[in-house]
Amino acid sequence: MRIVGAASEAEMVASFLVGELASERFGSTLALVLARSGHSTTLLTNANLSDPQENEQRRQLLGEFRGYRQNRELFEGFPDNVSWQHVLLSPSELLSVRYIDYSYWTALTAGTRRPTDAARFIRRGGLVFGRMPTGHFLTAAESLQAGLTCEPMMCVRSGAGRPLVVFEGHARLTAMALATECLPDEVPILLGTAAAISDWPCY
Repeated sequence: MRIVGAASEAEMVASFLVGELASERFGSTLALVLARSGHSTTLLTNANLSDPQENEQRRQLLGEFRGYRQNRELFEGFPDNVSWQHVLLSPSELLSVRYIDYSYWTALTAGTRRPTDAARFIRRGGLVFGRMPTGHFLTAAESLQAGLTCEPMMCVRSGAGRPLVVFEGHARLTAMALATECLPDEVPILLGTAAAISDWPCY
């Protein structure tokens, strides 16, 4: 792991929202939340991180959308004081990142939460819970192989040397595990560190 520099909470919030905007699963819901709040997608895609009002609007959006700073949904039990950094991971480090402790991702990996196990399951045509197809991950991997670029994923850890858990970008991580030949020598991510992360139920 190579540390590039510090990142702010405002940058994390903006990056999280931009990543989810492009998500097949969450994008439509986020678009509805944006419309209901009277904001356009440019609040996310053209974020001015030096504007306190904009930053607060995005914090509120993430709260409404996924429970940020409201102790609910993904952010139930998530600590407030997290130190964020831009870091670069080698391909082997990236493939050692774990999925969150959530039923879908544990089922996809037979409990290991490792993307390499997910890739094997997907290539076999496995069905999550015996009924949910996984072909969309292969489609995402094909997009990477065709040269598609995407937002850096986000990970968290409870301290130096502790396991990294993907916080936003599960589908991207899975696609990368299916298209390892496309991985660069260093993969950028946004990394959050806090001792209290160990108490987050998803960790």
